[in-house]
Amino acid sequence: MAEEAERERQSRVSRSGRKWEEYVRLYLEEKLKCDVEVLRGEEKAVKERSEILWKLLSAPIRSTIKDKVWGDIDLIAVRGEIPVAIISCKESLHARLTETLFWSVLFRASSHIKVVLATPDKGYKDSKGNWRSEWGTPENPSQNRLLAETYLDGVYVENVEGFSEARRRGKSTATGGIVRPLSELPDDLCRWAENCKFVYIRKSEESE
Repeated sequence: MAEEAERERQSRVSRSGRKWEEYVRLYLEEKLKCDVEVLRGEEKAVKERSEILWKLLSAPIRSTIKDKVWGDIDLIAVRGEIPVAIISCKESLHARLTETLFWSVLFRASSHIKVVLATPDKGYKDSKGNWRSEWGTPENPSQNRLLAETYLDGVYVENVEGFSEARRRGKSTATGGIVRPLSELPDDLCRWAENCKFVYIRKSEESE
């Protein structure tokens, strides 16, 4: 079974053109067992698909020129015109985590939309050349892990060869708490989608 899973991973790496964002999209497309769809976060495509979706995902600004701007969104999990989650896809953090944290704080303050991070944990080499996770462990967390625990709805990791050296070096990211296996994301998206449906139905009924 482990061998079969490895073949699946490497097939996905090949089909993704070694782009982590596309790898995650393909993974979710294969594994989702509910009516949630994962879209690329390209503004033009999202706006053409649904003006409502575009408005819900744009950031409000104070300007005399325009009142909304589109951010650096990688993937969006949607149910119809309802955004369920923004999935930020980062191979390596290198101070880019703040970008994802900003969107999470924004959406937590204004909506139900979840913001999560998907990563292979590219890691880094310590002074001895050993691979080290960017996330530390639950017992000895890195600053990244502490920030994620406070401001994100989840960090989902899969140490895939081609994106991370962890497996080749016999290492793996220590999961626990906010840091979880990528395999748990499809079920979480389906569960969150059900909660979104309840919220929107209730609002609709109250407005009648």
